[in-house]
Amino acid sequence: MHRSKNGFTLIELLVVIAIIAILAAILFPVFAQAREKARQTSCLSNNKQLATAVMMYTQDYDESFPAGLQNDWWQDTWIRLTQPYVKNYQVFRCPSDSVQANPANQTWAGIRVSYASNGLMQWDGAHWSVMGVMGMAQPSWMGTVAQTMAGVNKPAEVVMLAEKHNANNTSDWGPGCMFTGVNWWDSAGEGEIPNGTIPTTTAYPNGPDGAVTSKHSNLSNIAFADGHCKAMKASATNPDPVKHPELNMWMANH
Repeated sequence: MHRSKNGFTLIELLVVIAIIAILAAILFPVFAQAREKARQTSCLSNNKQLATAVMMYTQDYDESFPAGLQNDWWQDTWIRLTQPYVKNYQVFRCPSDSVQANPANQTWAGIRVSYASNGLMQWDGAHWSVMGVMGMAQPSWMGTVAQTMAGVNKPAEVVMLAEKHNANNTSDWGPGCMFTGVNWWDSAGEGEIPNGTIPTTTAYPNGPDGAVTSKHSNLSNIAFADGHCKAMKASATNPDPVKHPELNMWMANH
């Protein structure tokens, strides 16, 4: 009399293991994409809350946007100015931002944040002026500082805030929490704006996205000067500054 076998053969076990491995290979990337999509949605919500806080500040201060940096190089940043409208600092951090604060300035430069203002500066022939939305307020040597709502010609097409996951982007350090577009401001290029003509092989922050961080499936969450927010390719905000300067979304007065 033959007894029935209750166990699996080696081949059967190997087939089951192979099927599990194939399913894992298929599903794990899907799960990772779903997690990143959730982080992107949370980040977009943060961005919208910050944009709303800026617009509330603007309404309270005669339709003037907050300065990215007041009359010093630290502490009086746009983050500090808008924080009372937000009432917490967690909103200033993207859940996909894993960059730690720079240890050299961690004790005095405030908390790490994930968003920076459009403080684009250019030489206007007589002095440096803010061509963006929320830049430096330095009356001793700056011309135009933070813009008024009337000074932004197409607010729905002008960048106000963008993601910047950088060790020097902190709540109290002015040079870190703005995009200025000038190298003399920070020699590492951490304030560069996007330039779509630069090769994608160029390393951050000097590539086509500039210092804007594109962590969400190569997209960045961006807030515009009318308060709306959306995810888009950072390089699309300034695709060709030479041939098509009119497409530069960092210029407030186009």
